[in-house]
Amino acid sequence: MYHTATSINSEQLHEFISKYQHQEKFMAFCKDCHNYNTLWSCPPLQFDANQLLLGFNYIYIIGVKVIYDAETIELANTSDKIKEITTQSLREVKNKLSNILLDLERQIPDSISLASGGCHICQRCSRCDNLPCKYPEKMRHSLDAFGFDLTAITSDLLQIELKWSKDSLPEYYTLIHALLTKHSLGDMLENISI
Repeated sequence: MYHTATSINSEQLHEFISKYQHQEKFMAFCKDCHNYNTLWSCPPLQFDANQLLLGFNYIYIIGVKVIYDAETIELANTSDKIKEITTQSLREVKNKLSNILLDLERQIPDSISLASGGCHICQRCSRCDNLPCKYPEKMRHSLDAFGFDLTAITSDLLQIELKWSKDSLPEYYTLIHALLTKHSLGDMLENISI
């Protein structure tokens, strides 16, 4: 059905913020998303995003391309099939990548990960009922919730063009996660693969 390819790059966080964070522009897009104010992982955030970022010095961007084989692309010949294949494959890969990053957080003191898109651990997020997150130890905020330009990040740092579904399944999708750290990890993340 699909295979994956992982790309990783890093930058000092202050440089990354100055190049890629455009909160006003990207928060406007978030407000148009169905996840806005319905998932704890998504805006409006319940904390000062910039204050959280100040506690870290490095950001590691982990991009995973979910590349579909020709047969799967051909089978995705209706909007329902496109949605089904997209949801299943992206959730599988996102769950694997999220678990790898949660493991890394346990190994690396003073680190935290950011995820691709909204959290879907629960069928219905407790935020819809004005209740706290049920799984704060697993839920991670989306990278875009901090107002980062994901298109520019993937293009500049990973040399990947983001693809989107219109009337057919694209050749690939890209999930973009990040790991924030206080100290450089050197080549520690080199062997991550999904």
